[in-house]
Amino acid sequence: MYTLPFRRFIWFILLCLSASTLQAQEVQAPIVYDGYRGGFDIGSQGVKLSIIGFYHREGKLKYKLVYDRQETVGLVKGMELNNGKLRAADIQDAVATVQEMLKDASETYGMAPRDFIIYTSSGVNLATNVADVDALTQKVLGIPTTTNMPTKVEATYSVRAGLAREDFDKAILIDVGGGNLKGGILQPYISASGSTRYTFKAYTIEHGARRVSERVLLRQNDPVKYQSELRTMVEDSIAPLIRMSLNDNPEIKTVNRSIVYLTGGAAYQFVTWRFPEKVQDEIVEFTMNDFNQFIDMLSSPTGWLDWQSRTFTKVEDPKLRELMERDHAKATKKVYNREGCLAGTLLAQQVFREIGNLNTKMFYFTRDAYWINALVFDTYKGEFKK
Repeated sequence: MYTLPFRRFIWFILLCLSASTLQAQEVQAPIVYDGYRGGFDIGSQGVKLSIIGFYHREGKLKYKLVYDRQETVGLVKGMELNNGKLRAADIQDAVATVQEMLKDASETYGMAPRDFIIYTSSGVNLATNVADVDALTQKVLGIPTTTNMPTKVEATYSVRAGLAREDFDKAILIDVGGGNLKGGILQPYISASGSTRYTFKAYTIEHGARRVSERVLLRQNDPVKYQSELRTMVEDSIAPLIRMSLNDNPEIKTVNRSIVYLTGGAAYQFVTWRFPEKVQDEIVEFTMNDFNQFIDMLSSPTGWLDWQSRTFTKVEDPKLRELMERDHAKATKKVYNREGCLAGTLLAQQVFREIGNLNTKMFYFTRDAYWINALVFDTYKGEFKK
């Protein structure tokens, strides 16, 4: 017969085994992708590519961003200098960039041209000759480019991608693009069947980071005077437009909307400057003090140059250091220049002010509020549903 201490020992071992089994069950199995699809956004500050992996989890079709790349092409700069028309050389440069990125991604992920969609962003769609982009991609790549997506639809996809989490009913999205400023909320309503559903309430301002900066630079390229004119334009001319657009959606400005998600090129540059070590985090929390420090850095005579020359030699993890160096290079060389970045941050700051109640809000940068990701999923999900 077993003694009491021995029986207790056996029970202890069984409990440990049970706990280990439960922990193993709680660990998510690795993702096995059913296939990949891609989307190009020919936008105000360049060409961006997203590759989405489709997979199933608990019987539901899901997606994950597995690769993204961005290359600078000055389409909007050409518009400002060419009476609202895209320059032919810039269109050719953009399509050549898409062609090179398409070839690289296709070879890596085993994809065909039919597995990609191409869209021009709402900021580029303002050009009177935007259809020339479609004509050239069809000629060179055999892929059409959609050039007529409304700004509100683009903003809706941004919200779907960025607020697809449990707190979306308390959240506001602010998307500072190169060609326009947009965002909104998901607002609940009771359907005819009695269930709670959500509708998108958007705001849109046709003034983005690159468009605003280029307009000011046409009049004033002295660094000090540029800042002064930029602030005057944002606070005196653009702020009333933001205010009117937000007033059309009163729910955006209520105290209950306690979470602000910020996205867009300038927001990405800010987070890369302030939290370079968080390069792998999809959601990064920040404070208004963090954001104001970034504006102060951009406004200082040597701030941008100091940031460009930053090194990460003290980071011990070689993989993390590589990711940080790559992120830093992208943020300082492939998104906005100093003038465009300052314009984008001042636009975001003005939206913060117009929303109000900032002391009651939490602020986050979201990497995944990228509208083309959700659009790729919608376009190809029928091919992967079981």
